[in-house]
Amino acid sequence: MTTEMKLPEGAPEEVVTNALVRDVDLTPFGHKGSLALITLDNGLDHNRPNTFGPQSLAALDAAITDAIGRAPAAIAITGKPFIFAAGADLSALSFLTKREQSLAIGKLGHDVFRRFDECGIPTFAFINGLALGGGLEVGLHCNYRTLASTAFTGLPEVFLGLVPGWGGATILPKLIGPERAIQVIMLNALNNNTMMKAKDALALGVVDAVYEPADFLERSVSFAANVLSGKNKIERKDYSSDPAWEAALATGKAASLKKYGGAEIASPMRALELIAAARTNTRGAGFDAEDQALADLTMSDPLRASLYAFNLIQKKRKKVEGAPKPALARKVTKVGVVGAGLMASQLALLLLRNLKCPVVMTDIDQERADKGVAWVKNELAK
Repeated sequence: MTTEMKLPEGAPEEVVTNALVRDVDLTPFGHKGSLALITLDNGLDHNRPNTFGPQSLAALDAAITDAIGRAPAAIAITGKPFIFAAGADLSALSFLTKREQSLAIGKLGHDVFRRFDECGIPTFAFINGLALGGGLEVGLHCNYRTLASTAFTGLPEVFLGLVPGWGGATILPKLIGPERAIQVIMLNALNNNTMMKAKDALALGVVDAVYEPADFLERSVSFAANVLSGKNKIERKDYSSDPAWEAALATGKAASLKKYGGAEIASPMRALELIAAARTNTRGAGFDAEDQALADLTMSDPLRASLYAFNLIQKKRKKVEGAPKPALARKVTKVGVVGAGLMASQLALLLLRNLKCPVVMTDIDQERADKGVAWVKNELAK
């Protein structure tokens, strides 16, 4: 089904997410036949989420083929404990040197994920934990979705300088309508990558049911059995003639311009184009457009700079090269901050929240010091 891909030269080795298939008997849940359950698992704990690189996509493709070959009543996909999937493995993107490489990555993701919708068998995503970017998108390719009540979901691509390029920009507007799609793809991402709580995802129509983690898998299998038997009917609305398209797109554009001081930044503008096109295009045409947008953005300097900053803040801060072992550190019992202006006050708040010890602020006069302390106290009280 898919074409084998190799990581670009110099890229870090991929942490492969395996896709394991097992049969679940639906008889105890009131339906004849079995459900082929695919579980995503990279073999590591929740601190290293499942991600999709070339080898991981190939593993999922093979699992889908295996699942179809079992002739089940339905196919479902879920994740390891606490994690569904955190999206594409972005570690190799900065090592791409040719646009064709980026184009191939986008196409590979589409070729694998779209099989869930095109296999001719009812498909379910049992989103048991964190699902971001491509993790949520693989769920969108399925016919039905359940979500754990503690799970966070989102499409952060615009925040990173990309677009939801594995189906999200095309499927979501068709599924939940333009206004809600703009909220998830644009407004949430531009608001420092706000993720959806389970109740939000359910209210927006991104998922069909929410269950508690304790019996999430059992309840999800029961949901699938009820859908298959016709006891539970999920209605889908056609949003192609929704009058809110233009207003929704205008809202998304206004939010982007406000975020970036009036500048038309490439990633949100391309996302808006894809969302607008989803009103009338086919899924296939939308996926092709996503591939092109993803390839253009991946090869751009702004995206490379964005990924560098993201990795610096989110990853490298956790392990500073040459730093002594944490066990050798002395416990911090008190911190002093020289200055009580806005930046110093923000620093004091950060230290207070992270170190949980007394913080002393000083400035050139008592009035300034009191103002800084009052600001910190006010923030803590929110």
